[in-house]
Amino acid sequence: MKRTSILKSVFTGASILLFSVLISSCKKDDIDESGSANLTVVNAATGSSAQSFYLAGKPVVSGGLNFGDATSYIATNSGNNLQAEFRNEGTETAYASDDIDLTKGRNYTIFLAGEGQSARVRLYEDDLTAPASGQAKVRFIHLSDAAPSNVDIRRASGENLVANLERNATSNYVSLAPGLLSLQVYGAGQTTSLGNFDLSAFEAGKIYTVYVTGSNANNISVKQITQN
Repeated sequence: MKRTSILKSVFTGASILLFSVLISSCKKDDIDESGSANLTVVNAATGSSAQSFYLAGKPVVSGGLNFGDATSYIATNSGNNLQAEFRNEGTETAYASDDIDLTKGRNYTIFLAGEGQSARVRLYEDDLTAPASGQAKVRFIHLSDAAPSNVDIRRASGENLVANLERNATSNYVSLAPGLLSLQVYGAGQTTSLGNFDLSAFEAGKIYTVYVTGSNANNISVKQITQN
C-alpha cells in the first residue's frame, strides 16, 4: 500500500508539473517586455471598411487603414501568442484575429485578407538583406479567395515568375531588373489569364512584396509594397 501511495504521489506531481509547463508555454499575450520587432500592417481585404489594428489588446494602428493601405514599419513588443486583431474603425468589432509570434529583432508584414467567414490574419517574416547590385528583390503572396487555390504569376511575355503558389503562401524572394512590370495571374498550369496587372516601377536596391487579392472574379487585383 505504501508503494502504491508513493507512485500515486509521483504521478500526481508529474502531472501537475506537466500541466504547469503546458500552461506556461501557451500563455496568452506572452510579451517580451525587453524586446521589440518591426511590423508592417496591410489591409488586403477587398470588401473591408477602414481598419484599426491591435496587438495584445493595445492599439498599433488607430484607424484609417483602407483596402490596399500599408504602414511603414512600426516597432512593437516581441513575444509569443500575441493576439493580433483587425477591427472596423471606430468600433470594438473584430474583422479578423489570430495569435502570432514575433521574435525579437526581426521584421514582419501582417495582412488582413478575405471577407466574411474567410476573413483572416496572415503573418510573414521579411528578409531585408540587400538585393544583388543593380537589382530589386521581390516576393509574391497569394491572398485571393477568388483565384484558384494555386496560381502561376507570369510576365506579360508568358514567362513564369512564380509557379504553383498556394493560397496564403509566400514565394521565395527573386531578383528582378528595375523598371515597370506587367503581370498576369493564372490558375496553376492553366492558359487562361485571370487578368493583366501593371505595377509601379521597381527600383534597384529596393525590396518589395507583391500580393494577389480579391474575393470575386470582378475584383482580383495585384498590389505592391515597398519594404525598405
